[in-house]
Amino acid sequence: MSLMGIITNSKNEEYMVKELSDYFPSQNIIFITDKNIENVRNIKFEILAIDCNIKNIDILKLIISNAKFIILNADLTINIGMLENLDLTIITYGFNNKATLTVSSVAENNIIICLQRIIKNIFEQKYEPQEFETKMDQNVDIHAVICIQSILLICKNKHLVLDENWQYLKKITFYVDKSRKK
Repeated sequence: MSLMGIITNSKNEEYMVKELSDYFPSQNIIFITDKNIENVRNIKFEILAIDCNIKNIDILKLIISNAKFIILNADLTINIGMLENLDLTIITYGFNNKATLTVSSVAENNIIICLQRIIKNIFEQKYEPQEFETKMDQNVDIHAVICIQSILLICKNKHLVLDENWQYLKKITFYVDKSRKK
């Protein structure tokens, strides 16, 4: 069973659960906080998304070292040194112009996200730089939206061509077995 760990705040957690529920069984997603980080220290995550800071850096380093993919909010102040010399793929997102996925444009109900360099998903398939538009609720943190899009991008099986709105996402095959979903 592949597990995904997500470090985010409680407001974003509710949104992320809703958005990911169509693709991943809820039992495969673990939300990590300062309160429960001790309990997940030895779990090996396929994907670890870091959307906010966490206080216990030592355990965070251990969790990161056991992950295969790190999806990191590039707008956070984080010690990048803890990511050096690790055998994992790091995908960054945010408003930082050096992030892997960054925001090109923000409108009232949607954003345009730019994939700035070639990345490989969990199937070793490549995605070329491109822009795509996605809808967003005005009450949602924009970083949470980009984080979700980053997770979906690296977890999907690339048998279809991306359209500009990613409207077909619910029709494609993902790495996690959906038959186990509650």
